[in-house]
Order: sequence, then structure tokens, then C-alpha cells
Amino acid sequence: MDLSLSNRDFCLFLLLQFPFGADDVQEIMLVDYVIENFDMPAGAWLTELTGATDDAGNEASPWLGYTFAHPVNEAVTFYAEFHPYETVYFFNDVYLGNSGGHFHLSLLSWREFKTIVANEPAVPALLFLLLLPLVIGNETEQEEIGAEIKKYLRQTALQPREEQLQTLTHMLCRHLIFRDRVSNVLRYQEHTGWVTSRNHSERNESIADDDLRKINEVIKMATLPKQA
Repeated sequence: MDLSLSNRDFCLFLLLQFPFGADDVQEIMLVDYVIENFDMPAGAWLTELTGATDDAGNEASPWLGYTFAHPVNEAVTFYAEFHPYETVYFFNDVYLGNSGGHFHLSLLSWREFKTIVANEPAVPALLFLLLLPLVIGNETEQEEIGAEIKKYLRQTALQPREEQLQTLTHMLCRHLIFRDRVSNVLRYQEHTGWVTSRNHSERNESIADDDLRKINEVIKMATLPKQA
């Protein structure tokens, strides 16, 4: 299966992984905007990507969807499992979050995210859009975030019109940057590492210390450069 940005269906699927994406003025969510403005993938294509559902609408067992695997560096491999109702993310065997109904996403700082993507010269656009749902941004980074999102959206098979590009960029920025400024800041907590006040995060400040140390360690490893 073609899991690249030259596949228009896959590009549209990736845009559906941002549950906080929205335009507050137009009062529309990113998912609804995409469905209303683009020809969506056929059901058979989605079933091949994510695996089937049973007669009750639940994920069929065994799950037969695709997993995207990408070596970030020699120590860490990024995995994205595509399921019928969610995408589940891992660094090695460490759970990072999911985009489903009980989503856990806000995890990486913009700086950490940029470092990981910059270490990938071959497919930076694909890695950018796959990891972007997991990013926390803040107001001081908004201009840079918007510029990078536009740059990579232009590299997809969607080839959005300028109006669509502006709207998609705004909505994706909204997914990263919340109106509550406190929730846009990662703070360093002694003995555990970086934490956030966002509840839907594997870095939430109330999570057990051992789990926080584990997630912070694997993220730190993921930001290390590839060996020459």
C-alpha cells in the first residue's frame, strides 16, 4: 500500500488525525471541513489501510491494518498503527498516544518535533505530518509553525487552493496552540522531566513518576542525530 504524500487518499487520512483542529470564527472542525471540501477516500481503501470492522461496528479481531514504521535514528523507531477509529503512536514499544475518541496527543514540544524531523532528510514532509498531531505549540512559535505547515502541505498530492491552504494551516495551528496559554507550556519537573498540564497527554503532570521518566527518556533518545 502506498503510504506516501503522493497518495491523495493517504494525505486526506492524515488530516483526520487532528481532533483539536478547528476554525472558531467559522465554527467548524477540521474533520468536517476536510469532508466538505475534498473527495474522501473510498471505503474499500480505508478498510485496507485500517483493517475491517465487525457487524457491530467494532474493530474486527484480529486487526489487519497497516503499521507505518520509520527509524528516527539508531536507537528509536517511530510506529503509527492505523486502526478503524484511531491512529496509535509509539517510539519503539513506548506508547505515545492515539487520535481516537479517547485521544491522547499533546506530547512533543515544537523544538523536540523540529529536531526529530530535521534528522530525516529523505522524507521530512511525511514524518512532519505523521508526528504533527502529537505536538504542543505556543503563541511565540505560531508564525514559524504556520509557515512550516504551509510548506509541507504544498508538498502533498492535495495541492490545495490558496484559500484551502490558509484554512487548513489555521486549523492545524489551532490543534497545536490552545487559547489557554498555560496549557501551551511544557515545564521541567525535577526527577521526572518535562510535563504538561494538558490532561490528554502521556506527559501530563499527574502521571506516575516512572511513566513520566520513561516517556521523557525515549523522547530524548528520539531527538539524537543519526550517526553518519
